[in-house]
Amino acid sequence: MKTYDIINIGDSMMNNKGFTLVELLAVLSVLAVLMLLAVPNVIGVVQRDKNKTYIEDAKKLVTLAEYKIRSNPNLKPSNNGNTICFYLDYLDKTKELNEPPNGGVYDRYISYVQVVKTDDKIKYKVQLAENKGGTTLGIAETDSDNLFNDNMSSLTKNSPQKQCDSNLGLYYWDRDNNPASKKKTDNSPEPNVYR
Repeated sequence: MKTYDIINIGDSMMNNKGFTLVELLAVLSVLAVLMLLAVPNVIGVVQRDKNKTYIEDAKKLVTLAEYKIRSNPNLKPSNNGNTICFYLDYLDKTKELNEPPNGGVYDRYISYVQVVKTDDKIKYKVQLAENKGGTTLGIAETDSDNLFNDNMSSLTKNSPQKQCDSNLGLYYWDRDNNPASKKKTDNSPEPNVYR
């Protein structure tokens, strides 16, 4: 038996460069700590981005209502205290608002802009609701001025469910210019009175 072969094998094993188990565990521990710090921040950024999408879509809805009022003055409430409701389908003819941030669909029965005449000024209130898997998310009814505040988290809420109230009984549901004479109260298909 040749002894020099055993010594050469041992020397070649000692010359291999690599990581020890302790070094690998140390690196994995550092990576785990970094992940614990980073993941909540990433989730927060994603949620803030979804909230921004709700707010930007609500701003678009208000802009569409403002355009309707400017292009057809007959739609404007005539007396102080009067209100008119414009629902999503009526305002969004091009279906621009068809991609809610959570992958659901905007609820056309509770997403609206309410136009209110107060002190001879026209004010707008908006509600935008997304349905996803039986959960309603979005912006509960708020003044359009609030959409330009920095505090987005106070605007976006779970379960915005309120229906628009018009003291004139005018509810614009679809793309026609004929107002409905009463509110839609369920999720069944709309009868011809709303068309």
